[in-house]
Amino acid sequence: MDQAELIELVAKELGISNAQSQRLLRATLREIRDLLRVGHAVTLPHLGTFDTATYEEHRGYRPASNDFALFPKRRVPVFRTGTLLREDVYDIESDEEGAPT
Repeated sequence: MDQAELIELVAKELGISNAQSQRLLRATLREIRDLLRVGHAVTLPHLGTFDTATYEEHRGYRPASNDFALFPKRRVPVFRTGTLLREDVYDIESDEEGAPT
């Protein structure tokens, strides 16, 4: 599923236009991004938590140059799935295995 399909599904579910659905999705993602930028975590119940992880400055190997390099300290976004999402996905996989053919 791509963004356009998601926008369409949300619009149908909420009974709004695709344009309104697109604005809703963009505003939600923008707020999540802005909160992550200032170091706040965002938890969506039943889905998971968007957060950041900080990697300290370290020396590492660069295969492209076949040499070692000093990598700067950086913060990267991470996502941890919620328990219910993990269980739901796990259940779907086990349901497919036991489904009649």
